[in-house]
Amino acid sequence: MLPIEKLREQRFMLFSLVSTGLAILVSELISKETATVFTNWIFEPVAGAVVVLAIISAKKHGIKGSHGKAWISFVVFSASWFIAETVWMVLELFYHQKPFPSLADVFYLAGYPAYFIFVISYLRPFKNGITKKMVTVAILFGVAVLVPNLYMTFDNNTGEDQLSIVLGASYPVADVIVLVPAIIGMMLFLGGRVNFMWTLMLLGIILEVIADTGFQYFSLDDSIYTGHPIDILFLWSYILFSFGIYDHIKVFKTEQKSYSTKEDLR
Repeated sequence: MLPIEKLREQRFMLFSLVSTGLAILVSELISKETATVFTNWIFEPVAGAVVVLAIISAKKHGIKGSHGKAWISFVVFSASWFIAETVWMVLELFYHQKPFPSLADVFYLAGYPAYFIFVISYLRPFKNGITKKMVTVAILFGVAVLVPNLYMTFDNNTGEDQLSIVLGASYPVADVIVLVPAIIGMMLFLGGRVNFMWTLMLLGIILEVIADTGFQYFSLDDSIYTGHPIDILFLWSYILFSFGIYDHIKVFKTEQKSYSTKEDLR
């Protein structure tokens, strides 16, 4: 649970979450077409912000060490998903093609290994602090999320083509693979300075899992469309990633400033 004090410091984050959610709901009230156009375009700057912040963080850490490699991996992940959002938008708005399944899925799925590497690289220096209990809890949580999702996919997608079914099953599997180490990281850093970053990263992944599940469910009767309220969760996931990275950058600056001050005193 996020500390109340931290929530107060992140008023802009809360404003961003509320305003984007309301904007999509209002656009849907106008018309489905308006919601589709608006949602496609709003994903671009929101997903793009994650890429920019990830690059800033990667430049500050450099390419050496586990954390440097971790942030390079996150840049790859965020860039891959940004490309996927762009491909989705171009296919739907300019070519009037169905964006799922499509080339966008290639970039979405390609981003998951990079995110997994990011989490694992970030956790590697702290591996001695990871207990069997942490791993067990994280895996059990992941299984609890995965099993019903897979059951829903294979039990209800009888009218879908084979490719859609495979992709429908791929996303929850990929979600859980990155969710498990993210939960371990959250438990490992609980009470530490990077806790807020990991809290947002974890919440972002959880929202992604929920959104993917919702996308699957509404795809069963072909009621899903870009601008559907479920897209709010996808947007919120990006926003949480952005503010998590931003908070990490601030912490990194503080640590660097503190280190420089100590060096000057020697």
